[in-house]
Amino acid sequence: MAKVTFLAGIAVGLFLTGCSGDGDSSLRIDGRGPSDIVENGTAYDRATVDIGSANRIVLPNSATVRRTGNDGPVRLFMAKRLAFAGHPPQSMSIRDGRNNMGCAITSEGNGVVIATFGEWNSIEGGADIKLVAHVPATLTVEQRSDLSGTISVARGWYGVDVSKPADAKGGYWYAPTSPIIGWSVIPDEPDPDRTAR
Repeated sequence: MAKVTFLAGIAVGLFLTGCSGDGDSSLRIDGRGPSDIVENGTAYDRATVDIGSANRIVLPNSATVRRTGNDGPVRLFMAKRLAFAGHPPQSMSIRDGRNNMGCAITSEGNGVVIATFGEWNSIEGGADIKLVAHVPATLTVEQRSDLSGTISVARGWYGVDVSKPADAKGGYWYAPTSPIIGWSVIPDEPDPDRTAR
């Protein structure tokens, strides 16, 4: 009986936490949607931003801000989630989808503005980013509502969803996969620590 209880505990634990993708601890695969060509899950990524002499940073109002020491770069941690129950004409996976969304930066006066891009939603689900920003205590932080999700000013093609944009970096995608002109992509990398959990 103890063995059955132990195995049941492991099964419940795996169900609640999701499985890592092929040993990649930066991926949590939630499984397939109703369509066997959709692989839902969350990809955890991170980025470091050198803001130079800026003394102010503007972030999405949905971002969680954590203050760090007085010096150093801004560090961004992203949980990029695909949760789609639809039937796209081609395969769609969080493994590739993580490269179709992220953060972008632009300057504004004496500061910088960081926004998300590549997010989309529909009646059948979509893709979104949970953002956690580690910001030095010496920087002034502002937050705005138009810097994330489908209304992000960096998103490009505001208010328009597209089917597999020309710049898609793998798999099918329903949103622009690059920021609009005037914004620069912030390069990111996998975060095996899943900091944005």
